[in-house]
This record gives sequence, C-alpha cells and structure tokens, in this order.
Amino acid sequence: MKIADIRWYVVPTPFKDFTMVVVETDDGITGVGEATLDYRSGQVCAGIDAAAQYLKGRSAIGVERIWADLHDRIFWRGGPADLAALSAIDQALWDIAGKSAGLPVHQLLGGPYRMRVRAYLNQWWRDIAKGADLVDLARIAVSEGATALKWYPFRFLPQHEQNWAVRPIEVQRAVDEVAAVRAVVGPNIDLMVDLWRRLDRAAAAQFCMQVAPYNLLFVEEPVMAENLEVLSGLARQSPVRLATGERLAGRQEFRAVIERQAVGIVQPSVIRVGGITEMRKIAVLAEIYGIGVAPHNPVGPIATAASVQVCAAIPNAVMLETYANGVPAVRDEFMSVNLLLDGDGFNVGTRPGLGVEVDEKALKRLATTSGSARP
Repeated sequence: MKIADIRWYVVPTPFKDFTMVVVETDDGITGVGEATLDYRSGQVCAGIDAAAQYLKGRSAIGVERIWADLHDRIFWRGGPADLAALSAIDQALWDIAGKSAGLPVHQLLGGPYRMRVRAYLNQWWRDIAKGADLVDLARIAVSEGATALKWYPFRFLPQHEQNWAVRPIEVQRAVDEVAAVRAVVGPNIDLMVDLWRRLDRAAAAQFCMQVAPYNLLFVEEPVMAENLEVLSGLARQSPVRLATGERLAGRQEFRAVIERQAVGIVQPSVIRVGGITEMRKIAVLAEIYGIGVAPHNPVGPIATAASVQVCAAIPNAVMLETYANGVPAVRDEFMSVNLLLDGDGFNVGTRPGLGVEVDEKALKRLATTSGSARP
C-alpha cells in the first residue's frame, strides 16, 4: 500500500483558515488530517508539498518510521509551520492504518481507556463583540448542555502586546468577571480562564490568589511558558492549577515543563506537536509525573476527531477543548461524516480510522487555495 497523492485545501472561516489534508494510497484508501495554524497556512502548505514529494510512492505503512524520516530529514526538526504539516500527514496515516485494519485509531493506540471524552467549550462568548452580556452567554451555554466553559477575562488588554505591568484595577476587573460567571452558572460547572501569557509574575500571582474562592479548574498561560523559572515559581505560589502547552512544539519542549512540574495540566495540540504519534508520547511523559492532559483544540473537525482518538486511549485525559456544533458553520459543509458534540462530550465511536470523512468536492468549492502531489 503506497502513497499515491497528498492533497491540501485552505478553507477560510470567520475565526481562522482551516487547512485540511487528504492522503490517498494506490489501493484507494484515503486518510484525512488537519494542519490549521493561525496566519501561517502558506508556509504550512509549502511544507506539505515538500513532504508529499518525499513520500509519494513510498509505503503508507509504518507511521513511526515515516514520522521520524519527515521530522529529521524533510523538516529539519521544524518550527510551528513544519510541525503542522507533519501533524496533518501523521493524522492521515493513522486514519489509513485504522481503515486498513478495520479498527478505530484508539484501538491501534492500545485503547479504549474510555468511550466518552468530556469537552469544554470555547467561543461560547463570541457574541460579546455584538454587545451581548458575558453572564447571559454563560447561562445560555449551560442551558444547552455545557458543563465546562473557558474564556478570556483579560480580553480588554491589547492582545498582541506583552503587558509588563498590569494595574491592580485591571486585575480586579478580571477577577470580578470570574466571580460573576461563577455566580450565574453555580458550583457544579467547571470554569477555566486563558490569560494569553499577558501578565507578569506579580500580576499573575495576584489574579490566581483572588480567583481561588471561585474554584477554577485551571488558569491557562498566565505567563510566558518559555520562562520556566517564572512559570514554576508561580505554580508554587498559586492555589489554582496552571495549564500550558498550545505554543510548545514536541516532547522536548513539554519535557522541560513536565519535569519541573510547572503546571498541573498540559495542553498539547495535535496540530502543533507533530500529530497523534507525538501527542501520545507527551501524554505518557505527563502521566509519569501525575499531570493531566487537556488538548488545545480551537480548530476544525478533523483535529477534533484525532484528539478524541488520543484522549480515548490515554488514562490521564482530563477533557478536550472544542467549539459548539456548527461553529463556525462552514465546518459542516465539507464533512460527509462528522463527529459531533453530544451534550458535554464526544462519544468515542467504532468507525475505522479517525471516524470522520471529508467531502472533497465541497472542499474544492470552499477552498481559496489547494494543492496536490500529482502533476
């Protein structure tokens, strides 16, 4: 079973451009993957093209060897764009392996450990930009079945600047918002906040201390993860569990955070770390240190399906980030078989591979750019 073609499609959405990949074998089996990376779709697709030229005509069997060859030879151990390209191909090859064996990917990974993966919602708050009230939106999200919500209480700060000194009044504004959301959703809904790495250690410590009474599940990226001294020092101060990982690339970067026990939850992205192959290794490393895994996943339906397969097979999966069904709406237009959120989680299916299928005709229609390894 040899690789005959690798195709990619970039589909614009109101949030970001979704980059979808299809790997086709010479016996007609196709696997799907996702390489969505904010602002970098051009570089990602160039990486996919480079990998396609290397892989075309080679065996599709042996995902671990293919991963190592691409990582070391083609992508030169890579940055974010190259890892996104590698991740999508890796997902697609696991999909092919599952379909060839007639098994879901989680079975190939040694699972299932669980047959349902709990999820937390992102983007439930998106209508704030239209003047909606955050507390009302939280109430609506819970009424529709969500039991875990994440949002950005410092969104009023410039999001493309490092805030070296956040004023106490600004910290208090964010704390008051957490208190308001907790008051409306009650004690049984899990709440998480993402601070976008915008605070220094002092402001982050102040925030974590003040939100402790509101029982957050975690505080995500309060400071830059690159400075482990600051992050691990904050972890020792904070009464609230910290989380990080969406900007970490591969097991070596995660190793440093995990071994320092700088967080209570790691958030690998199946798109940004190198796919299913690497994500599972990060989960195993985290398990050794008693650290949970809550994959970063504010992306498209294929990455969601891949992340669900990994979460189904690992013991330390906490929950998976996701959008609500139909958000953004275009995601439903190019999926012929989709994995939908059911209440507050995803049911782990038994369909072979990743359990989802794309409609390539729809992808061709919706894509602003596309490519193929075939002339």
